[in-house]
Amino acid sequence: MEVTDLVLVAEDNPDDALLLRRAIDRAGIRARIKIVSDGEEMLLYLQGLGAYTDRSSNPLPALMILDIKMPRKTGLEVLEWLEANPEFAVVPTVVLSASGVERDIRQAYNLGANTYFVKPSTFEELVETMRMIQKYWDKAQTIRPLTGEGKVGT
Repeated sequence: MEVTDLVLVAEDNPDDALLLRRAIDRAGIRARIKIVSDGEEMLLYLQGLGAYTDRSSNPLPALMILDIKMPRKTGLEVLEWLEANPEFAVVPTVVLSASGVERDIRQAYNLGANTYFVKPSTFEELVETMRMIQKYWDKAQTIRPLTGEGKVGT
């Protein structure tokens, strides 16, 4: 990931969000990080609504990381929205959740999640998970969603 890339994270627990931000930094991920507090805010961001209308300061993400269990809209509801809006299907979506329940994992994959990780129990494991995510998506061929004008969203 490049310095100009954005990783959009939906995490409702402020302590988990802070740990995740620190793990991303420690893993050496150079991309910008934007953390939103729940699935509803993630959808507002993706649609460019409310506080997120200016795409120059709120670009479309190169990667999304979301929790499953969140208020207002869950991670599964975000995945349902992504599935119904295929122009965003090109954005890699990683689920990082405390839930290791098979039903949640299966449903996330069925709704288009690219990867599902159960949140690690230590900070060092979280850093290693972030390194794996970076290595994988740095090697993978990705494209960006198109904006409404048919331009690549930046």
